[in-house]
Amino acid sequence: MNIKRVLSALFLLCGIWSYAFSNSTDKNTEDTFYHEVAILKKAYPSVNFRIDYDEEIDDYLLVVTSYKKTNVFYWAGGLYLPKNQLANKEKYTKVFERYSEKILDPKDMSEEQVEKIKKYSSKENRQSHVASKFLFNAIFDAWTRRTTESHLARNRFLGKWQSVHAMLVPHLDEIERQIYELAETDEEVASFVKNLASADSYSWREIRDSGARSFHSYGTAVDILPYGWTKKITYWGFEKGEGNDDWMLIPVEKRWMPPKKVVDIFLNEGFIWGGYWALWDNMHFDYRPDLVLFTRSRK
Repeated sequence: MNIKRVLSALFLLCGIWSYAFSNSTDKNTEDTFYHEVAILKKAYPSVNFRIDYDEEIDDYLLVVTSYKKTNVFYWAGGLYLPKNQLANKEKYTKVFERYSEKILDPKDMSEEQVEKIKKYSSKENRQSHVASKFLFNAIFDAWTRRTTESHLARNRFLGKWQSVHAMLVPHLDEIERQIYELAETDEEVASFVKNLASADSYSWREIRDSGARSFHSYGTAVDILPYGWTKKITYWGFEKGEGNDDWMLIPVEKRWMPPKKVVDIFLNEGFIWGGYWALWDNMHFDYRPDLVLFTRSRK
């Protein structure tokens, strides 16, 4: 039997590659793959992840079974691609990238950083490098609009109705519980709750200027906005669309954002906040427990 098949079997049958292994700093390709799979298993416990190997192509396979449907992906250096996309590797970015938990303050940015962000935010770059989301199509059974909408739930969150993927409901319920509890003693959080105008999730659409599906089209992203949100700036794209090419230099105090304690509550339930991105989107939260675990395993 091929040694890589033996290793896969050991992983599955003996459990020697437990989540504790995720703290390893080994950069070996094989270790990286097993580390990522361990994180996926912890992040999405209702989904079955099985490892295999394609000797002909010489790459690892991840077999994903969710909602009684099975899909197979090639690791492809962290891209997790179906076989018919292997020839397009250069088009996609990795599934696992370390997530910053710090606002990129323009006061601390060098001219080189500013130019790098300008280039990164260009329409040409955003269309030529898109996030690989095939894995999430399988996890959330979201390959088509029809299958996606079959898993949506009507949910009331912080007093606002939303359509959201059912997998997120218990996490949003816990976030709501913690926010309401904190609002009893924290004036900033209480004001945030009182002034919340919307908390929308599902919308079948692409990310602006990228041609890639938004996580809103999975029902796994939430946008929260207060009343009077237009008095401050919430999203880099709105500014750029108005002709402000120096949008990344907008002072942090001129941007609307939820309280840090609210952001942390979301984060602890597996949601990353768009305000920490270089292309900041301060109203936006993505459900990415895998990315949260991956980042924390690297600290």
